[in-house]
Amino acid sequence: MFHYIINMNNNIFWGRVKELIKTHNMTQNQFADHLGFSRNTFRGWIYHNRIPELSSAYAIAYTLGVSLDYLVGGKDKDMVQLRLKEIEARKSAARVLKMIEKAQKELLHLRPLT
Repeated sequence: MFHYIINMNNNIFWGRVKELIKTHNMTQNQFADHLGFSRNTFRGWIYHNRIPELSSAYAIAYTLGVSLDYLVGGKDKDMVQLRLKEIEARKSAARVLKMIEKAQKELLHLRPLT
């Protein structure tokens, strides 16, 4: 994974960031201010095509509502959809566990045939 991040295409990262900032009807300066980043630092990352440190890159992705994987070139864009899928999987697993527990309790009350 680390090797992948180092060798990723920075143009993809910043292209997606810029596109998403526009879809949120913000300027780059407004976005930097919203995140608490220096405007000069943020513009410098873009101008020099440099990916910020991991915590800053994650903050950018989180604020834009996408996964960091998407910003670095992945396909899963929407964190909300990923989270909903995870929640549904957890609910399904919980239902299955309840069914197993219920079946185990019922088996305990059965008497063996003699």
